[in-house]
Amino acid sequence: MSRALHRLPAWQEALRLAWPATLSLLLHAAYRVTDQYWIQDLGADAQAALGVTSFLHIFNFGFITLLSTGTLARMAYGTGSGRREEVRAAWHASWAFGIPWFIVFGFAGWLATPMLVRACGASGEVERLAIAYIGVIYLVQPGIGMKPVVDSAYFGLGNTLMPMLLAALSVGINFTLTPALMFGWGPFPELGVAGAAWATGISRGVSAGLGMLGLALWYRLPMERRRIDWGVVRRMLAIGAPMALSAAGYAVVFIAVLKTSVEALGRDVQAGLGVGFNGIEALSYCGLMGPAIAAASIVGRRLGAGDPAGAREGMRACLGMSLAISGIATTLFFVAPRWLASAFAHEPAVLDEAALYLRVVAWTQMITAADAVLQQTMAGAGRTFRMSLLNLGCFALRIPMASIFAFTLAWGASGVWWSLNVSNLIKLGAMILLMRRLNLFAPSRPALAGTIAPDA
Repeated sequence: MSRALHRLPAWQEALRLAWPATLSLLLHAAYRVTDQYWIQDLGADAQAALGVTSFLHIFNFGFITLLSTGTLARMAYGTGSGRREEVRAAWHASWAFGIPWFIVFGFAGWLATPMLVRACGASGEVERLAIAYIGVIYLVQPGIGMKPVVDSAYFGLGNTLMPMLLAALSVGINFTLTPALMFGWGPFPELGVAGAAWATGISRGVSAGLGMLGLALWYRLPMERRRIDWGVVRRMLAIGAPMALSAAGYAVVFIAVLKTSVEALGRDVQAGLGVGFNGIEALSYCGLMGPAIAAASIVGRRLGAGDPAGAREGMRACLGMSLAISGIATTLFFVAPRWLASAFAHEPAVLDEAALYLRVVAWTQMITAADAVLQQTMAGAGRTFRMSLLNLGCFALRIPMASIFAFTLAWGASGVWWSLNVSNLIKLGAMILLMRRLNLFAPSRPALAGTIAPDA
């Protein structure tokens, strides 16, 4: 499939890869949307619990990205260069290392759950509900973690349709199981907020298992019993580690913002953040990330095939698509924020805070889209180290800015959200400069020479 795609014009390849990737990520966002939709019936405390744990999900995703980014880059490189053994080695390293990795990480997270929840600024009933929810998320981490790794394997092979189909199946299971386990429908026990977490782990685990079966049947990539090639694992982790550090850094910084700024603003602001971020902006972000993921696949495979000009054209096509999607989100966030929020909340104060969040972050949706495509382009080329350092520096700016804007300038919650906008704008400018400095698409650059390892 990848060779057929490689012969397509760049814009056509980008479109063919981007629309399934976009739908796949939108379906993944439906996990959080589903939780946010059903949990509104449990009250504002439950909504606030989801709001404060949102960034623990992102923190966890950093540990998933550690493996999934390297999986995509290595498999895309092997596919583009026609080196079948490299593809087999990359997939074997992904699952053989990944499954025990997520088991260990999940157990450690479960032990640390109370501490992590308190670090997010939760207390009282919000703290109790957050612990009940995120504790189960850690217990089902192997199923949650392997789904993005399997998706990355397909993306690296140039197949974005299969992850979309698997996501559709998984979301269907999740949407059915979530209320059944939360409210005790039929034969299921009533588990409250923990039921949403169990539904997420079960549905993603089923999807990951079926995805592995598909790799074995259609790509002859079975789960072979052989010794792990630790050299391949190290190369994959070297690519993924900076991206993982960036994702974890984003979460840690936002957790610090929650503790130092959002907690003082009260439960309604926490709940409004949960509605705006989990229920609505998650859809926008996943929509614009679809073309960005397509860019990573195109760049990795075209550089692997020795076609840097084609890689650049593919990146530009994906950038245009991502900007178009984010433009739609911008318009909706400006025009109808309260109407959007009303699908996830009933209390007027929570609706007000969610609408405020959406109106403020509307200003930087297109900036986020451009930044996402540039970052995924560098990830597809394996150049992630300096990008990660840049991300961390810009994320760190949010902690003092949020406090200054919210309290020193007395802007309240809007000041916290404007600190996100300002840091995003600074980050995009720096990312453009970094892209020019890395010169990924230089005609003289050998196919991925030096780009499939960290750019120290």
